[in-house]
Amino acid sequence: MKRVVSLLFIAALLALLLYVVANMPPMGDPENPTNSSEVIKRYLNEAEEETHCENVITGIILNYRGYDTMGEVTVIFCALAAVLAVLGREKRGKIYAYADRSRVPSSAIVRTMVAFLVPFIILFSIYTILHGEISPGGGFQGGAIVGGSMIIFTTIFGLYESSQRIPQKLRAPLEGSAVITFFIVGILGMAGGGNFLTYAWPNIATNLQPSVVTWLTILVEIGIGLGGAMVLISILFSMIREEEEIAVAP
Repeated sequence: MKRVVSLLFIAALLALLLYVVANMPPMGDPENPTNSSEVIKRYLNEAEEETHCENVITGIILNYRGYDTMGEVTVIFCALAAVLAVLGREKRGKIYAYADRSRVPSSAIVRTMVAFLVPFIILFSIYTILHGEISPGGGFQGGAIVGGSMIIFTTIFGLYESSQRIPQKLRAPLEGSAVITFFIVGILGMAGGGNFLTYAWPNIATNLQPSVVTWLTILVEIGIGLGGAMVLISILFSMIREEEEIAVAP
Protein backbone atom coordinates (compact mmCIF):
# COMPACT_ATOMS: atom_id res chain seq x y z
CA MET A 1 0.00 0.00 0.00
CA LYS A 2 2.80 2.41 0.90
CA ARG A 3 4.48 1.72 -2.43
CA VAL A 4 1.26 2.50 -4.33
CA VAL A 5 0.80 5.76 -2.43
CA SER A 6 4.42 6.72 -3.12
CA LEU A 7 4.05 5.99 -6.84
CA LEU A 8 0.83 8.01 -7.04
CA PHE A 9 2.49 10.92 -5.26
CA ILE A 10 5.48 10.82 -7.63
CA ALA A 11 3.17 10.63 -10.66
CA ALA A 12 1.12 13.60 -9.45
CA LEU A 13 4.25 15.63 -8.77
CA LEU A 14 5.65 14.74 -12.20
CA ALA A 15 2.40 15.77 -13.88
CA LEU A 16 2.44 19.09 -12.01
CA LEU A 17 6.05 19.80 -13.02
CA LEU A 18 5.37 18.92 -16.67
CA TYR A 19 2.32 21.19 -16.68
CA VAL A 20 4.33 24.10 -15.27
CA VAL A 21 7.17 23.60 -17.76
CA ALA A 22 4.73 23.33 -20.68
CA ASN A 23 3.17 26.67 -19.74
CA MET A 24 6.41 28.56 -19.31
CA PRO A 25 7.11 31.39 -21.79
CA PRO A 26 9.24 30.34 -24.78
CA MET A 27 12.93 30.91 -24.19
CA GLY A 28 14.24 33.97 -26.01
CA ASP A 29 10.79 35.38 -26.75
CA PRO A 30 10.99 39.21 -26.52
CA GLU A 31 7.40 39.23 -25.25
CA ASN A 32 8.29 37.23 -22.14
CA PRO A 33 6.98 38.82 -18.93
CA THR A 34 10.53 39.02 -17.54
CA ASN A 35 11.58 41.24 -20.44
CA SER A 36 8.87 43.75 -19.58
CA SER A 37 10.20 44.26 -16.05
CA GLU A 38 11.52 47.75 -15.41
CA VAL A 39 14.39 46.28 -13.41
CA ILE A 40 15.47 44.06 -16.31
CA LYS A 41 15.24 46.98 -18.72
CA ARG A 42 17.38 49.10 -16.41
CA TYR A 43 20.00 46.37 -16.12
CA LEU A 44 20.19 45.72 -19.86
CA ASN A 45 20.13 49.35 -20.95
CA GLU A 46 22.18 51.05 -18.25
CA ALA A 47 24.40 48.39 -16.65
CA GLU A 48 27.39 48.76 -18.96
CA GLU A 49 27.47 52.54 -18.60
CA GLU A 50 26.84 52.61 -14.84
CA THR A 51 29.09 49.70 -13.84
CA HIS A 52 31.72 50.05 -16.61
CA CYS A 53 31.60 46.25 -17.05
CA GLU A 54 31.29 44.80 -20.54
CA ASN A 55 29.83 41.66 -18.98
CA VAL A 56 26.40 42.73 -17.71
CA ILE A 57 26.13 39.72 -15.39
CA THR A 58 29.36 40.67 -13.63
CA GLY A 59 28.13 44.24 -13.29
CA ILE A 60 24.92 43.03 -11.68
CA ILE A 61 26.58 40.57 -9.29
CA LEU A 62 29.42 42.79 -8.12
CA ASN A 63 27.74 46.19 -8.32
CA TYR A 64 23.94 46.23 -8.13
CA ARG A 65 23.95 43.09 -5.94
CA GLY A 66 27.30 43.72 -4.25
CA TYR A 67 25.99 43.31 -0.71
CA ASP A 68 24.24 40.07 -1.64
CA THR A 69 27.38 38.66 -3.25
CA MET A 70 29.44 39.67 -0.22
CA GLY A 71 26.93 37.80 1.92
CA GLU A 72 27.28 34.72 -0.28
CA VAL A 73 31.06 34.55 0.07
CA THR A 74 30.64 35.06 3.82
CA VAL A 75 28.26 32.09 3.96
CA ILE A 76 30.80 29.97 2.06
CA PHE A 77 33.51 30.92 4.56
CA CYS A 78 31.15 30.12 7.45
CA ALA A 79 30.51 26.70 5.90
CA LEU A 80 34.25 26.02 6.00
CA ALA A 81 34.41 27.19 9.61
CA ALA A 82 31.59 24.79 10.52
CA VAL A 83 33.28 21.85 8.78
CA LEU A 84 36.60 22.56 10.49
CA ALA A 85 34.87 22.96 13.86
CA VAL A 86 33.33 19.49 13.52
CA LEU A 87 35.98 17.54 11.59
CA GLY A 88 39.15 19.55 12.15
CA ARG A 89 41.98 19.97 9.69
CA GLU A 90 44.05 17.15 8.28
CA LYS A 91 46.98 16.13 10.47
CA ARG A 92 50.37 15.25 9.05
CA GLY A 93 50.73 11.90 10.80
CA LYS A 94 47.27 10.75 9.84
CA ILE A 95 47.81 11.79 6.23
CA TYR A 96 50.72 9.35 6.10
CA ALA A 97 48.63 6.62 7.76
CA TYR A 98 45.64 6.89 5.45
CA ALA A 99 47.23 8.12 2.23
CA ASP A 100 46.65 4.91 0.29
CA ARG A 101 42.99 4.69 1.30
CA SER A 102 42.06 8.13 -0.06
CA ARG A 103 42.75 7.25 -3.68
CA VAL A 104 41.44 4.67 -6.13
CA PRO A 105 43.70 2.16 -7.89
CA SER A 106 44.69 3.58 -11.26
CA SER A 107 46.93 2.74 -14.15
CA ALA A 108 50.07 4.59 -15.14
CA ILE A 109 48.17 6.06 -18.08
CA VAL A 110 45.50 7.60 -15.83
CA ARG A 111 48.09 9.00 -13.41
CA THR A 112 50.14 10.46 -16.26
CA MET A 113 47.13 12.06 -17.94
CA VAL A 114 45.79 13.55 -14.70
CA ALA A 115 49.20 14.97 -13.81
CA PHE A 116 49.40 16.42 -17.32
CA LEU A 117 45.88 17.88 -17.46
CA VAL A 118 45.50 19.39 -13.97
CA PRO A 119 47.95 22.28 -14.61
CA PHE A 120 46.04 23.17 -17.79
CA ILE A 121 42.73 23.01 -15.91
CA ILE A 122 44.11 25.40 -13.30
CA LEU A 123 45.44 27.65 -16.08
CA PHE A 124 41.94 27.73 -17.58
CA SER A 125 40.53 28.62 -14.16
CA ILE A 126 42.91 31.60 -13.97
CA TYR A 127 41.67 32.74 -17.38
CA THR A 128 38.08 32.33 -16.20
CA ILE A 129 38.72 34.44 -13.09
CA LEU A 130 40.61 37.24 -14.83
CA HIS A 131 38.21 37.48 -17.79
CA GLY A 132 35.02 37.39 -15.73
CA GLU A 133 34.80 41.17 -16.06
CA ILE A 134 34.46 41.05 -19.85
CA SER A 135 33.33 37.50 -20.66
CA PRO A 136 31.37 34.60 -19.13
CA GLY A 137 33.11 33.39 -16.00
CA GLY A 138 34.42 35.00 -12.85
CA GLY A 139 35.66 34.18 -9.38
CA PHE A 140 32.98 31.67 -8.40
CA GLN A 141 33.39 29.66 -11.59
CA GLY A 142 37.18 29.82 -11.55
CA GLY A 143 37.37 28.78 -7.91
CA ALA A 144 35.03 25.85 -8.56
CA ILE A 145 37.24 24.72 -11.46
CA VAL A 146 40.33 24.73 -9.21
CA GLY A 147 38.44 22.80 -6.54
CA GLY A 148 37.24 20.27 -9.12
CA SER A 149 40.77 19.78 -10.44
CA MET A 150 42.00 18.99 -6.93
CA ILE A 151 39.17 16.50 -6.42
CA ILE A 152 40.35 14.68 -9.55
CA PHE A 153 44.00 14.85 -8.45
CA THR A 154 43.19 13.61 -4.94
CA THR A 155 41.07 10.75 -6.28
CA ILE A 156 44.02 9.47 -8.32
CA PHE A 157 47.07 10.36 -6.21
CA GLY A 158 45.66 10.42 -2.68
CA LEU A 159 45.41 12.92 0.14
CA TYR A 160 49.12 13.02 0.94
CA GLU A 161 50.20 14.00 -2.58
CA SER A 162 47.45 16.63 -2.80
CA SER A 163 48.35 18.16 0.55
CA GLN A 164 51.95 18.39 -0.61
CA ARG A 165 50.88 20.43 -3.65
CA ILE A 166 48.62 22.79 -1.67
CA PRO A 167 49.76 22.60 1.96
CA GLN A 168 47.76 23.87 4.89
CA LYS A 169 50.13 26.79 5.51
CA LEU A 170 49.30 28.05 1.99
CA ARG A 171 45.55 27.45 2.17
CA ALA A 172 44.81 28.88 5.61
CA PRO A 173 45.73 32.53 4.86
CA LEU A 174 43.77 32.46 1.58
CA GLU A 175 40.54 30.86 2.80
CA GLY A 176 39.09 34.21 3.84
CA SER A 177 40.42 36.15 0.85
CA ALA A 178 36.97 36.56 -0.73
CA VAL A 179 35.47 38.24 2.34
CA ILE A 180 38.60 40.30 2.99
CA THR A 181 38.78 41.47 -0.64
CA PHE A 182 35.15 42.61 -0.59
CA PHE A 183 35.77 44.51 2.64
CA ILE A 184 38.90 46.19 1.26
CA VAL A 185 37.16 47.22 -1.97
CA GLY A 186 34.23 48.52 0.05
CA ILE A 187 36.50 50.67 2.21
CA LEU A 188 38.32 51.93 -0.89
CA GLY A 189 34.97 52.99 -2.34
CA MET A 190 34.26 55.06 0.76
CA ALA A 191 37.78 56.54 0.64
CA GLY A 192 37.14 57.51 -2.99
CA GLY A 193 34.11 59.57 -2.02
CA GLY A 194 31.40 56.99 -2.71
CA ASN A 195 29.44 54.48 -0.69
CA PHE A 196 30.60 51.11 0.57
CA LEU A 197 31.30 48.79 -2.41
CA THR A 198 31.16 51.71 -4.86
CA TYR A 199 33.48 51.01 -7.78
CA ALA A 200 33.15 54.36 -9.58
CA TRP A 201 34.83 56.87 -7.27
CA PRO A 202 33.44 60.45 -7.43
CA ASN A 203 36.75 61.93 -6.24
CA ILE A 204 38.76 60.90 -9.29
CA ALA A 205 38.77 62.17 -12.85
CA THR A 206 35.95 60.90 -15.06
CA ASN A 207 38.34 59.51 -17.67
CA LEU A 208 40.04 57.36 -15.00
CA GLN A 209 36.86 55.83 -13.60
CA PRO A 210 36.53 52.99 -16.16
CA SER A 211 40.10 51.84 -15.39
CA VAL A 212 39.50 52.00 -11.64
CA VAL A 213 36.27 50.01 -11.96
CA THR A 214 37.99 47.41 -14.15
CA TRP A 215 40.89 46.84 -11.75
CA LEU A 216 38.67 46.77 -8.67
CA THR A 217 36.40 44.24 -10.36
CA ILE A 218 39.37 42.06 -11.28
CA LEU A 219 40.64 42.34 -7.68
CA VAL A 220 37.30 41.14 -6.34
CA GLU A 221 37.20 38.29 -8.88
CA ILE A 222 40.69 37.16 -7.83
CA GLY A 223 39.71 37.27 -4.17
CA ILE A 224 36.54 35.26 -4.80
CA GLY A 225 38.43 32.74 -6.94
CA LEU A 226 41.23 32.18 -4.43
CA GLY A 227 38.90 32.08 -1.45
CA GLY A 228 36.42 29.74 -3.11
CA ALA A 229 39.12 27.35 -4.30
CA MET A 230 40.85 27.17 -0.91
CA VAL A 231 37.54 26.63 0.90
CA LEU A 232 36.59 23.74 -1.41
CA ILE A 233 40.01 22.13 -1.09
CA SER A 234 40.11 22.46 2.71
CA ILE A 235 36.62 20.95 3.04
CA LEU A 236 37.66 18.12 0.72
CA PHE A 237 40.79 17.33 2.72
CA SER A 238 38.94 17.44 6.06
CA MET A 239 36.14 15.15 4.85
CA ILE A 240 38.54 12.64 3.32
CA ARG A 241 40.57 12.45 6.53
CA GLU A 242 37.42 11.92 8.60
CA GLU A 243 36.13 9.21 6.26
CA GLU A 244 39.44 7.37 6.37
CA GLU A 245 39.56 7.45 10.17
CA ILE A 246 36.03 6.03 10.33
CA ALA A 247 36.88 3.37 7.74
CA VAL A 248 39.80 1.97 9.77
CA ALA A 249 38.20 2.37 13.19
CA PRO A 250 37.87 -0.95 15.09
